[in-house]
Amino acid sequence: MVWCLPMSDKLPISHDSPAARAARIRETPGAWERVLTLARVLRGTGGCSWDRDQTVESLTPYLQEETFEVVETVGERDRAGFREELGDLLFLVALLALAAEEAGWGSLEEVSQAVVEKLVRRHPHVFREGKELGARGALRQWEELKRAEKNGAPQEVPSALGKRPSGLPALTTAFRISEKAGAVGFQWPDRRGAIEKLEEELGELRREIDRDAPPEDLEAELGDVLYSVVNVARYLGVDPERALRGTTGKFIRRFRFIEARLQERGRTPEQSTLEEMDALWNEAKTGEID
Repeated sequence: MVWCLPMSDKLPISHDSPAARAARIRETPGAWERVLTLARVLRGTGGCSWDRDQTVESLTPYLQEETFEVVETVGERDRAGFREELGDLLFLVALLALAAEEAGWGSLEEVSQAVVEKLVRRHPHVFREGKELGARGALRQWEELKRAEKNGAPQEVPSALGKRPSGLPALTTAFRISEKAGAVGFQWPDRRGAIEKLEEELGELRREIDRDAPPEDLEAELGDVLYSVVNVARYLGVDPERALRGTTGKFIRRFRFIEARLQERGRTPEQSTLEEMDALWNEAKTGEID
């Protein structure tokens, strides 16, 4: 992503040369402070017109895009790409923090102090009692403390499920809801129960298909199957969003292998048989295109 559009004609008020300004940024101690200094320079007089014009609202789409780009590199196990994309996200957070501060949404000091206080408050086993709860116990305690805090909020209907951003992918939303319900004990003792529930939901879907059910009934049953799959993923410690992204990417690579081989034979998938494409699929698997 290109962050800086052509600079304006305004001269920087600083007497430093451009090279000196860059050097000062690079020499700023502290990883976060270095990125924040860069963002301040770009938004300042003599900086970048595009960066200076950004607002909290205008930066939101980039925040979503950069977050998913980081997620994608994790799914692909692309460490070099991860470092680059995480750097983009880090810079965007710095830019967003400055834009928010300038617009009166809250200073960076207020934001950072609030999150520190919240996290200290929700980790009493670390900062007050000094005892080990285990991952599941820590999650359960977190949800209990969070719910207790929300119960005191005006016009707030208390729920262990909390709230999810409306733009969050459906798989991720289902995973987090399942996780939150499990944190308060609404779950099977082990993965066997989750797998049996998935098999039950698959059986219900088959029955609906056999009776030629209307689309809305099929959609409801398929939704139950998908949610059950997500729940199984949680018991297995697998991120379903990342798993599906990985499988989709694998399918794309193998299908492109099929298309390339067919092109060498002067044909397209539409001009081929399922048997021929299936054989090429197995060839792609063997060659591992994984």
